[in-house]
Amino acid sequence: MDGSWFLVKYVDDVFRNEPINVGVVVTSSQGVGSRFLGQRPDGSINGQRINKRVRGVETYKAWVKFICKEALRGTLDARIESLSKRVGESYLVERRGPVLETADGRLPQGVADELFSVLVASEVANPLALDILAETAFKRLVLPPGHRIDRDVDYHVRVREVPQSVTFDYRYAAERTILMDRVSSNRSGKLLMQSVNDLLYRIDVVEKQQNIHNFVALYSGADSSPQAERQLRLLNKFAHTVDLSTDRAKDDIGEILGVPALPG
Repeated sequence: MDGSWFLVKYVDDVFRNEPINVGVVVTSSQGVGSRFLGQRPDGSINGQRINKRVRGVETYKAWVKFICKEALRGTLDARIESLSKRVGESYLVERRGPVLETADGRLPQGVADELFSVLVASEVANPLALDILAETAFKRLVLPPGHRIDRDVDYHVRVREVPQSVTFDYRYAAERTILMDRVSSNRSGKLLMQSVNDLLYRIDVVEKQQNIHNFVALYSGADSSPQAERQLRLLNKFAHTVDLSTDRAKDDIGEILGVPALPG
């Protein structure tokens, strides 16, 4: 397969100019392949999975749609040229080089997936590590028969009469429903505040419209930023906070859920 590949970057603070990789596009005579942060298998974007890293979910979705459209039309190179002349833009598309023919005959999507795993997925290693810490703690809980911890739970709400969907990382439903969410406390500045504010928004809207009043914020104190302590104190007013990096994490979660935890 011969063609080109492009790296898409997002810059939260244009003045600081510290971009993060958010997507990969591969174009060739065999078609176009792409993958972006927060993208579902059907190609749609799960806003709940990107708004802790990227501000402006709808703008992000529009950019992904625009970039994919230009790639399919074969005009992405020309668009990059015009975009490079714009000052203060939060999204950058870089033409990184050719895609040489490979012996395994991979299609553009396969190449895009591989590049994404190296260049984009590696940048979200901290949330993944936090996910692993959470799952490790959950495995030590002794849940009653017929009970389980649900993952990626959606709730349909209305904001100013407009239907919306909000997602929590985990739910445990027994005598009461408890919603849990991961918070990456290693971030600083706007990204940390945005992450906390996002969770507070979801807590508020679900509490009012779904009559759920028990929430847990899961974080890791091992890699917390200096600003995290103040934000965690704020979260503590609205949710239990559990440090997954401690040996007591499973016991703390078990106490909140009302279930025992295995020793060790």
